Amino acid sequence: MLRRRLVAAALLAPAIAGFASGGSAGAQEPAYAATPPTPGALYHDGQSGRYLLGGSWLYRADRGNVGIAQGFWRDSARTEGWSPVTVPNAYNAGDLSGESMNGYVGWYRRDFTLPPGAFPASVPARARHWIIRFESVNYRASVWLNGRPIGSHTGAFLPFELDLKPRAGVNRLVVRVDNRRSGTDLPPGPSGLWWNYGGITREVYLRAAARADIARVRIRPLLRCLRCAAKIEEQAIIRNVTGSPERVRLRGSYGPASLNFGQATIAPHSSWTASARARLRHPKLWSIDSPHLYRAALVLRDGGGRRLGSYAADSGVRSIKVVGGRLALNGRLLSLRGVSMHEADLAHGSALGPPQLAQLVGWVRSLGATLIRSHYPLNPQIQEMADRDGILVWSEVPVYQVPSAQLADPGLLRHARAILSDNIATNQNHPSVLLWSIGNELPAHSTPPEDRYVAHAVALAHHLDPTRPVALDISDWKGVGCQAGYAPLDVIGVNEYYGYFDAGAGATDDRDGLSPFLDEFRSCYPRKALFVTEFGFDGNRHGPMEERGTYEFQSNSVAFHLGVFASKPWLSGAIYWLIQDFASKPGWDGGNPLGTPPFVQKGLFDLHGDPKPAFALVSSIYHHAVQIAGRRR
Repeated sequence: MLRRRLVAAALLAPAIAGFASGGSAGAQEPAYAATPPTPGALYHDGQSGRYLLGGSWLYRADRGNVGIAQGFWRDSARTEGWSPVTVPNAYNAGDLSGESMNGYVGWYRRDFTLPPGAFPASVPARARHWIIRFESVNYRASVWLNGRPIGSHTGAFLPFELDLKPRAGVNRLVVRVDNRRSGTDLPPGPSGLWWNYGGITREVYLRAAARADIARVRIRPLLRCLRCAAKIEEQAIIRNVTGSPERVRLRGSYGPASLNFGQATIAPHSSWTASARARLRHPKLWSIDSPHLYRAALVLRDGGGRRLGSYAADSGVRSIKVVGGRLALNGRLLSLRGVSMHEADLAHGSALGPPQLAQLVGWVRSLGATLIRSHYPLNPQIQEMADRDGILVWSEVPVYQVPSAQLADPGLLRHARAILSDNIATNQNHPSVLLWSIGNELPAHSTPPEDRYVAHAVALAHHLDPTRPVALDISDWKGVGCQAGYAPLDVIGVNEYYGYFDAGAGATDDRDGLSPFLDEFRSCYPRKALFVTEFGFDGNRHGPMEERGTYEFQSNSVAFHLGVFASKPWLSGAIYWLIQDFASKPGWDGGNPLGTPPFVQKGLFDLHGDPKPAFALVSSIYHHAVQIAGRRR
């Protein structure tokens, strides 16, 4: 049945791709009318004055890369060649061809009018400012408003913002997206091990800023000891969006505690970095078995005391430290059991909406997992669900399988540091973020370029956020030996596939080698917190337990590995790869002799969201595991 459904999906792919490309050449111009954005955002943390730029968009493919020359960006009401879509949108969803994986150019357009009532009446027109926020575009974005370029951005999975100067009446936003990646992009291209879905893959918002904008907020709860009062340190960047000096004052609260940031006169188009501290006596701590959240709120007012805007976020007080070679949350040693995910499915590609994101997190909860990992920063909606549900997040940047020679490239290093900085700035307020991972599967035998990257990235992460450990996910097997270049790291995660993939000229063929390998791994890094960040096995059919790719082989192998992990009391956690099957790259069978390229079928759920037999097994083991000292989850 599964194979029949996959064949049907493959047959439908050309039709889906044709629709996404704008249909037939003789198609009639689609009717299209400008509409205002809708108030609010799909996630809670952030500034007031946000408007979701959803509704009807237009799309046209540009496989020949002629759109700039032909003026797709121009301020024209004509809709010939465009097709209606909704955003988020992955323009090559359903197309599993080589061209789709390698990428091409696509264009988006949204005609909109400004929402009424966005500004207080006391704010004059000259002090009213608009900002557009893209939560993620894969991979290169160039943006025009009313025929004028307003900015560009490179990189996916993290937000970026641009200033707008909209006009009265209809405004025409045009976005050119190019998802072709080279070897110096992150993740490196043109291929990769998860599908290269191009497009505006997360939501787009407009933000109204009156006189000044609360551009960025850092909320840092500090816990010196378990019975101590918590120290709350907050920092906000307030940007004057006008051409005149603006007098503003900022106040805040963290639960019952008040914060006074003071006041300042900000020069035109300049910023004020405002700081404040508070003390929270007898705080309720955030943990995986009791995820208590405090509401942190800021209010910005003008010199006359009139409200200009606000910012709010859910925060949690907790400490995360490496203690004696173990990771501890609030002083309680961890032995986490987690699962990895890709934000993708067959129908939507990587452009998932709230129902699909909620389903992913629902599966994690029902599995009994306390840790989520992905190869890239997760959607803010998933981050907030993790905050509320007591699920930790292994927050990783896509410095993924980068060869040593490219790690020496100055441009790639600048890009890697920028992504790491952006991830910390974007996600540091989430109590669910366990640590910052600076990459995945760099060369197993570390080289001078890799050692330099690790040292600099760890130092940067510690500087930007001294409250969390820094990790690297590595490929390793018996015989690789200890790597001196990993010394700056606090946490190391090992990706191991003993008894499945062949690594190290047969070193991982026999699963009985797993236990001695882990002991060797521990002996190399006795003072670091250690995780298994990947282990997994394909399952797409019933059959003999000894046959790779059967459900029976998958279940037996998972049970064996989890049994070995349980025998290592020093292990801080293990993360199964992965929650649901996904499209990898053309021809990839995932090591399954009867696989279905291009899909990785190691998931506990199949491509259609049906649980495999291994799900019940893993769920039982996870629910019975003591994942944090002192209490059974």
